[in-house]
Amino acid sequence: MKIAFRTVAAVLLTAVLYGAYGYLPAEAGRSFASPYLREQGSRFVDTSIARFHYLRTGSGSPVVLLSPGAASVVGWKEQVRVLAREHTVYVVDLPGQGYTTLRAPGFRWDLAAMTSAVESFLNAVGVRRAALAGNSWSGGWALAFAQRHPSRVSALALLDATALNVRDVWSWEVLKYPVVGELLTNLTGTDRETFKGWARSLLVNSDRLTPQLVDELWAPATFHDNLRATYRLERGLNWAETEKAMPSTRTPTLVLWGAQDRIVALWQARRIGELLPDARVHVLDRCGHAVQLDCPEPVNRLLVDFLRETA
Repeated sequence: MKIAFRTVAAVLLTAVLYGAYGYLPAEAGRSFASPYLREQGSRFVDTSIARFHYLRTGSGSPVVLLSPGAASVVGWKEQVRVLAREHTVYVVDLPGQGYTTLRAPGFRWDLAAMTSAVESFLNAVGVRRAALAGNSWSGGWALAFAQRHPSRVSALALLDATALNVRDVWSWEVLKYPVVGELLTNLTGTDRETFKGWARSLLVNSDRLTPQLVDELWAPATFHDNLRATYRLERGLNWAETEKAMPSTRTPTLVLWGAQDRIVALWQARRIGELLPDARVHVLDRCGHAVQLDCPEPVNRLLVDFLRETA
């Protein structure tokens, strides 16, 4: 009996370790030809850190939109055209997101690394100072960059941003555990229907999640480098750094939050507003975590007014 039990246990352990470290799912999204990127016109710029994928349009003072964490530039598709009426708009995939390809060996997947990536991109496209916006993780990256390089950021927009030192919801928190995070990512990370369910949890207005939008978001999420980046970032990002620096962060900041956010709780918007010296907090009802996709009209109005105010 003991021998049989040990044999079964060894087989299960081998299967788990193979699923976590030996198995790689197919990059199912590689064959997807993005209609959105074909329309917008993808651009690439090379630095020592990455080959950055980005969009650029409009004219005027620069606004840089960081692709939402674990997503791509399509996450800002509802804002680009509106903001481009008064600004030069850049939308960029940072390492581990969208269609950007990491080049730096030993990239650490922490706040220092992600903010260095932001700096590398801005230098490469010749932007010395800009308004910076981010959603979810990328809101935290935008904040961390402003805290490290305040002279380079004229204004900040934080949309349902991860920036406080609190535990994540369990579905993300579990990715911090070795083996478990790798296994779950490999087994579920490329399945379109699973991804669709996750994307639906980000929105209140489900009619916004069209089949085309699902495909646009899902395709780059299947890339092996992006899959690995998800659990590496979950383990490497230390939001105690951004929270500690908030009281001394003087950059004018717009804090936008979906009242029905199921990923980053609403109380965090108010807390961020209390900690930042120059913050305006707006809560949008009937909106979820991906607030800029879920409720684009009020988000666009607030962004345009804020950028005019802080010009």
